[in-house]
Amino acid sequence: LVVLLVPVYANVTFHEELRVIVYVLGVPIFRYPGADKAEKESTETQTEPQGLSGLALRLKTDGVAATVSLVKKTAALAVGAARRALAALTVDKLRLQLVVTGEDAAQAAENTGRVCAVLYPAITAIQQTVLRIRQRSVTVTPDFLGTKGRVEAEVIVHAIPLRLLIIFLWIVYQNKRNKEVSQHGKQGTESHGAFN
Repeated sequence: LVVLLVPVYANVTFHEELRVIVYVLGVPIFRYPGADKAEKESTETQTEPQGLSGLALRLKTDGVAATVSLVKKTAALAVGAARRALAALTVDKLRLQLVVTGEDAAQAAENTGRVCAVLYPAITAIQQTVLRIRQRSVTVTPDFLGTKGRVEAEVIVHAIPLRLLIIFLWIVYQNKRNKEVSQHGKQGTESHGAFN
């Protein structure tokens, strides 16, 4: 029980490369990318990357578009079990800097407006409905001379394992209950059909 009450922290940063460190009591227990990064990269070029490597590749290639898409998906998860799971997390620090470009100055300004119109409401919705965010810094700036957008991000989040375990058990219980209800419903329709 004591172990389940010790907070688990995750530090996620992106600056040209995604880095994730998960630690307990200041001791790292997981790192991405790991020491065997070179071996993983050779295998990832042959197959479709999944998980963190897939996210890292999307952020590196799509940049601003991938970041906005990720924030929108997180905001859309504010229902049901996903909402409960996200509510168990506390974001201690959220720092997000996006630099938006375009073919010319007018296009860069227009793209910046579009990103702001999606990003700021989505992050506000996430903060109000799902996640507790203690420290937040989100900036979107246009680059009128550049040709490629840039993303810099740092997120520090923590969770109590006991809360996550309780949510997981609740999800398992709800799934089992829903299956039983659907099976009873099928049996009821079959018996009515036989009677008719």
